[in-house]
Amino acid sequence: MSPRELPARPNLEHLKKQARTLLQEAQSSEPSAMARFTEVSVASSAPKLADALHVIAREYGFESWPKLKLHVESNSEDAGLALTAAIRANDAKLVRSVLERHPSLTKQINEPLTHYSFDIPPIVAAAERESREVVDVLLAAGANINERSRWWAGSFGVLDFCGSELAEYLISRGATLDIHSAARLGKVDEVRAMLARDPQLVHARGGDGQLALHFAATVEIAELLLEHGAKVDVRDIDHESTAAQYMAGFGRYRNSPKSDRHDIVRLLISKGAETDILMASAIGDRTLVEEILNNDPDTVRVIVNEKHLPKRDLKSGGMIYFYGFGMTKTPHMIALDFGHRDVFELLMQRSAPWLRLSQAAEAEEESLVRELVQKHPAMMAKLTPNAARRIVGPAVRGNTRAVELLLECGWPANATLDNNQTALHYAAWHGNLAMLRMLLSHGAPVNVFETQHGGSPMGWALHGSENSWLRDKGDYPGVVRALFAAGATLPQPQGPWAATEEVMDVLREHELSEEPPQT
Repeated sequence: MSPRELPARPNLEHLKKQARTLLQEAQSSEPSAMARFTEVSVASSAPKLADALHVIAREYGFESWPKLKLHVESNSEDAGLALTAAIRANDAKLVRSVLERHPSLTKQINEPLTHYSFDIPPIVAAAERESREVVDVLLAAGANINERSRWWAGSFGVLDFCGSELAEYLISRGATLDIHSAARLGKVDEVRAMLARDPQLVHARGGDGQLALHFAATVEIAELLLEHGAKVDVRDIDHESTAAQYMAGFGRYRNSPKSDRHDIVRLLISKGAETDILMASAIGDRTLVEEILNNDPDTVRVIVNEKHLPKRDLKSGGMIYFYGFGMTKTPHMIALDFGHRDVFELLMQRSAPWLRLSQAAEAEEESLVRELVQKHPAMMAKLTPNAARRIVGPAVRGNTRAVELLLECGWPANATLDNNQTALHYAAWHGNLAMLRMLLSHGAPVNVFETQHGGSPMGWALHGSENSWLRDKGDYPGVVRALFAAGATLPQPQGPWAATEEVMDVLREHELSEEPPQT
């Protein structure tokens, strides 16, 4: 069969509408529709919207929907959208084609890309994506290799993102090393020479408002910076975090020659850096963990969230631990994440039975879970609301088995955080149908509204279908149907709601998209 011909000005929404129509026909067992699925090797007995999008793409002569989407966006009359799509695709030939088709782009080649985050210009985006070929095309079009982002907390340049190999090429093309990129790339001789010329560079702020010490790739560079007056506990601007906190949270700096910077954290601690139980657990310092717990036994209950790690400036992106360790992580799980079993066991010894149980469940150590329940049969009856909310943590991370283990022990499914978020919110957000069904079967309320965004689990399911970091694994139509079956109502105000087309089809099935019931 010959490919269909795209319209002169193809529109993604129109193409998605074709896919929705095809899916509806297939779900009605229309023979011709089912045949179209079979012709492109999609023989599922219950096709989904993703399958219908694949069919449409193949019928127009493209391997997949993402390929068709890229073609449409890169050929858009919106020059900014076209250039962003081509750069995201890391396709130098396509970038060149877009620039030729939209000559006006050369006049704004150093301006932040539209449809791209963090006010990044094209040349920095290309370096971030490790594309030497795209860099060459942009330089030929007049891009300034030393152009920087316009990020409010501190700008980034091409040498702040790329790996060592591309960095050497960029330097050969005129990129200028500064104290931050030299420290990140492990160039100790260059750092030493810069400090000899200007000792005050040790206090200069770079991307996100970080100092050179935040970027240090090696112990040698960190020691050199400290010798020249670097302060161990100076915080960056965007994440209000110290160098040691950056290094503990991520272990490494993106594309740094060093894969692990925990050795630098230990150096900074020896020089008086501020410590905490999360940092100590990450680097596996059992002695330090024990010391912290001896000074304050309640520290074992700390988790990664804004309550325990509040922002100083509401405009900031929040503590770097939010991104490095992950929200709601405990010191117990951080120790396990970094392979420090001895620290995990110490933390468990110092934890109350209910906390040990929650951590054993999240670690999916089923024998330990059973042992704790047998040893403390009255534990669930004495569980406080503060303790009960720990079920939300594994739900945030999509850990279905951990939630199941807790529910089997009698853990309350209706526990809420201070902002009224529940495990059901996160099951819905991730499209985790198995987890959602478990929670509903154990009495989780469906129309509870959290106070941070004003959303119910249904609202979170709609938004999560497009935005959850686990959305590719989710069954959002199934989640929405299950929530409706459990008595959920649509969020107010009345639509339109932001959700994938597959989810919108479910809303249409319930005939609620035009006139949702009042809550």
